[in-house]
Parts: sequence; structure tokens; C-alpha cells
Amino acid sequence: MAPLEFFDFNLILGRPNIPKYRFEEDPAALKAAVDPLNITRALVRYTQGEESHPAAANRVLSAALEDFESFLPVWAVLPHWTGEFPPPQDLVAEMRAKRVPAAVAYPQTHGFTMRRSVVGPLLDALEEAGIILAVPQAQVPFPVAEQIAHAHAGLRLVLLEVGYRSARDLYPLMKKCQNLYVDTSTYMVHRGIEEICRLFEADRLLFGSRCPFYNPGAAVAGITYAGIDEREKRLIARGNAEALLGRGDR
Repeated sequence: MAPLEFFDFNLILGRPNIPKYRFEEDPAALKAAVDPLNITRALVRYTQGEESHPAAANRVLSAALEDFESFLPVWAVLPHWTGEFPPPQDLVAEMRAKRVPAAVAYPQTHGFTMRRSVVGPLLDALEEAGIILAVPQAQVPFPVAEQIAHAHAGLRLVLLEVGYRSARDLYPLMKKCQNLYVDTSTYMVHRGIEEICRLFEADRLLFGSRCPFYNPGAAVAGITYAGIDEREKRLIARGNAEALLGRGDR
């Protein structure tokens, strides 16, 4: 049986403002950290997309990844009302021109809410363009994620860094919202991967490592040694991510 090949949905580039974790400022060093684990493709966020100004950070990220075909940039986004970002249709056109397949929102950090009156036009544009939206679960509570998923049924919504005590809220949300996906990077629940596969099938899970803040070996081991069949492992490791991106490129 061929070894698992991984598509990492949660790779992070850049120096945090308070560098209390390991970090990588060089894409080549980040690639060197994941290559030995057979992580061959990744969506890459930039620390300064959250901690500094997203518009400037997005430009830096895309430029840094130009020579790294296996690394796809994830742009941090803001509502356009204050003029810090262009109107949503213009933003989406720029993202598609620069082959940016996914956006990430940090509403708590950046001081906005996910109410329809605030982010509705932005989410409409992302949905229409087939661009994935990722949100750290700590920034978007489960009830808010449910509202977004219901209001935007065509939007692929990915919850990043879901905690190990979240199952009682997560399970009903996954049952109700077929367009919601979960990154595995912090879902360190005993037999939690197996339980989600049993209840909802494997196609709702996306491999993530949160490297270099976390050791990617632990994330790889969590899927490699999960008590699920080979087909499910391959879907989580890479297949589900490739399917989402394929739809996004339509």
C-alpha cells in the first residue's frame, strides 16, 4: 500500500508579534519542515494577516509564495465598509487573478461581527466565486458558524482549530450544515476522528497540522494510525482538500 500523501489545510508562515511559539519566516524552511512527512501541498496563512493589516499582509504572502507551487496562499479578509478593503466583487476578482483559493476571517481580532449587515456582501461574493472561507473556531462561536452556513449554503466553510471539548456543539452543527468542514489540527479527541467518520463520513474532515506552531508529526500520526479504513484515511489526508479546491477552480 502506498504511503499517505497529505494536503495541509492549516500551515502558517511568518513571525508572530509575540514569538512565543516556533515560527518560520522563510517558505523554504517551512517546506523543509513538512516534506519529510509527505505533506506535499498546503494552504498557507500568514501571521501578519491576523496580527497586522490584512491587505498589506496578503500582498507579502502572495509574493513570498510565488516560487512555491505546492503552497497556496490564504488571504485574510475584512468587510469593505471602512475603505480598508475593496468592494467584495473587486476583492474576489483580485483573489481569482492571483490564484488565491481561500480566505480567512478573524472577526474578534479585527473588531467586526459576522452579522449579515456587516459581512453579507463579502460572503455572497466568496460564495459566488467558489472561494473557501476558513475561520478559527475561537473567533467564530458555533451558533455564528451555523448562521453563516445556513445563510450561505453554497459557501464551503472550514472551522479551524476546533477544540477537543467541542463535540456536543460540533456534532449537531455538522448534521445540520452539509457545507461545513473541520480541520483536524487540534481535534485531539480519543477516537474522535473515528467517531466523526462513523456519524458523518470522512468527507467532512480536512487534514491540518498548524505547523510550525505545532509539530506536524503529531497531526500526521493522528490520521495514519486512526482506526478507520484506508479509503477514509486518504480522503482526510488529501482527497477532501483536493475535491474542495477542484470545486473552487470551476
